[in-house]
Amino acid sequence: MTQIGRKWLCVAVCAALGGTFALSQRIWSAGLQLHTNLDHAQPSLTDIVARMVAYREWQDDYLREYQARRTFHASNPRFKMDSTLEVRTIFRWPNSLESAVLRQEGSSFIREHVFEKILAAETEQASKDQADIIPKNYDFALLGKGECDGRRSWHLNMNPKRKDKYLLNGEVWIDAEDYGICRVRGVPSKRVSLWISNVEIDRRFRRIEGVWLTDKIESTSDVRFGGNVRVQIEYTYDSVTVAGTTVTRIARVSR
Repeated sequence: MTQIGRKWLCVAVCAALGGTFALSQRIWSAGLQLHTNLDHAQPSLTDIVARMVAYREWQDDYLREYQARRTFHASNPRFKMDSTLEVRTIFRWPNSLESAVLRQEGSSFIREHVFEKILAAETEQASKDQADIIPKNYDFALLGKGECDGRRSWHLNMNPKRKDKYLLNGEVWIDAEDYGICRVRGVPSKRVSLWISNVEIDRRFRRIEGVWLTDKIESTSDVRFGGNVRVQIEYTYDSVTVAGTTVTRIARVSR
């Protein structure tokens, strides 16, 4: 890779991925059990959003800790660069997030300028709510009924109330049973660099013993002089502690 190519790849990828992956590590979990039958009366948008917010507030006390192993992988076909990083991450109530590297291989350039930026942004955003999917940050519109990994859901459009690299123009799927967020997909509402375009982010959650936790994050972007860059982060949970109960050795679900 030329010096110019490396420079712009660093600037663009770090700005896009290091920022947008920090979509709040305050994970929205389960427990309110607000049941709704999608085959009967449809709740109003106001009701759906209110229950989603109530669910999120409740889980702030319900989710006490999780320990996860995360596998990061990034590739850039144009310059034949790829890298893998395995990290052990521990979340502790109320907003402590610690990560330690277990294994790393491949391009050191990607590790230093992509993965490390993502981890730093996550830690910075752990105790803040400016990226949370709440009315403070977004306007919502109901698109209709949906499905999220075989579970019925409500499909909403989300429109940021301000231009911010941490906020997405996109869609959110809300579980119809407990009103936890099960999927978020979109593009940054603010262009993060002159050298990057077509950034897309897809974040999926999985329900573990009544708690919704991040399962997989995928991002793609086009970098000027750098070509397409793809990043994946997969989560495997070793333990999850909720309201005094600890669940361990949780098998990963293949998609």
